[in-house]
Amino acid sequence: MDTPFATTDWQPTRPPEPGDIDLTDRLPALISTLAAQTKAIYRHPYDPQCWLQRAKTLAELRYPELAVGDAHKALLLCRTLLSRMGEGGWKLGYRKGFWMLEDGCEGVGEKTGGLESKDEDEGVAEQERRITDLQSEAWRVEVGNLCKFPEAEEGRYLLRRYPWMRAEHRVRGDALLALLNEEFAARTSLRGRRSPLCEVRRHAFGLSGADGRESHDVLGVFALEDLQDGAFLMVDRSKTWGCIGPGLGGSVVNLRGGEGCANPLHPNMPSDDAADDLRWVRGRAGVYAADVITLCRFLLCCKKDGVVHPLNHPLIARLTPLYRRKKGRVVSLEADFAIPVAWLQHLGIDVFANPNYDTWVLFEIKARENNNSWSDPLHHCVSPLFSLFNHSCEPNVTWNTGKDCIALGIALQRDVKAGEQLFVFYDQYVEDQPLEARRDRMWRWLEDDCRCSRCVREAAIKAAQSNAEWGGGVNGSSGGDEKGSLDWDTAEKPVFPEDLW
Repeated sequence: MDTPFATTDWQPTRPPEPGDIDLTDRLPALISTLAAQTKAIYRHPYDPQCWLQRAKTLAELRYPELAVGDAHKALLLCRTLLSRMGEGGWKLGYRKGFWMLEDGCEGVGEKTGGLESKDEDEGVAEQERRITDLQSEAWRVEVGNLCKFPEAEEGRYLLRRYPWMRAEHRVRGDALLALLNEEFAARTSLRGRRSPLCEVRRHAFGLSGADGRESHDVLGVFALEDLQDGAFLMVDRSKTWGCIGPGLGGSVVNLRGGEGCANPLHPNMPSDDAADDLRWVRGRAGVYAADVITLCRFLLCCKKDGVVHPLNHPLIARLTPLYRRKKGRVVSLEADFAIPVAWLQHLGIDVFANPNYDTWVLFEIKARENNNSWSDPLHHCVSPLFSLFNHSCEPNVTWNTGKDCIALGIALQRDVKAGEQLFVFYDQYVEDQPLEARRDRMWRWLEDDCRCSRCVREAAIKAAQSNAEWGGGVNGSSGGDEKGSLDWDTAEKPVFPEDLW
């Protein structure tokens, strides 16, 4: 965001509204202003004025979710500064980066280094008034970009690729591909097998590309040898998942159908440090808890593994985002801003001075998480290897969830030949449904009609029947990519390893 981008790359995330002004003439100036304001934040990350000014520019550029994120940070800084104003013997440092003893002899809590103290003649009352005014203005910008306010602290936005995202974060490199195949080899070579059964390859659907992506970055999973119906491929365990719990005080008012996840360990894992207890997130997020905890787990992995930029972490870098052209998503002040910021601060990450965890990075992770997850009413999970399988409504691979909703069992459900691509049904619950129901469900991942072989065949039959009776036409459709959800209560279960259950 600190470098101007081409105006042709601008894709606003705010859905179009009546009366929108054409920004063509102003766009270059707004983009340059955004870059300058971002650099100002780098220099003075604890000055709420810097965050507020960029929030206004992001709102003008029609990125409401990012404007809310910057305004929220300005509010946090203002509230922190005002909370210290009443303490005697302290003066606020220049650009608000540190506090000093009033006699000016000692610097306390300095964070930015080399900063000068405020002018001696500025009184505390005047300073407090200015910060209070900033706080009020930041609040107006925050709620002004939440279109459902005051009925709810929520808004709407479209998932779009942010134009300032670096090229290295837009595609999956060869080093990552090699790492993925190492993981497949490790998982499918278990139980005495000497060699992996499948691998990830590029150009999964040929050289034509898909969903606006270059075919080089369209991955798929392919069999390395002839495999028989029922052959077990692997258990795929996840570190990035979440569940819905009973909420604060055991309340079930805000939960979907019941008391939430009954597992006494959830939403924590045995490998988690005691300090990283996520139960408070589940209590605060309510109906959004599963999604929010999944995001928190991605951030926890980045911290534990020492990855500087989240989009470089292999668990995130492998995931393909789905940028929505049509259907908007809800953005929640609590679930998308307050809780993630609090969690990052818990992890010791400076949300003001560390640009690698800027708000847009969190929303990019959410775009990838949403497109690669499977879910049931109480759980949400991104499985690291399952997420690389492509979709078909007549798959050759089936999958099942373990009792902990963290592990997936993946097995063949028909014979395949070496070199054949392996497909899963993203949501096996609708596998036996008619064409319209399946395509409607697949819009969660495809945002278009499914164009797998089964759907194309059934659409052609339906069109032929329609033409014979009424002279009707046939609709176009589209193919798929990575993940699924499942209700095994109504599905026939194959035989999976005992350790899954």
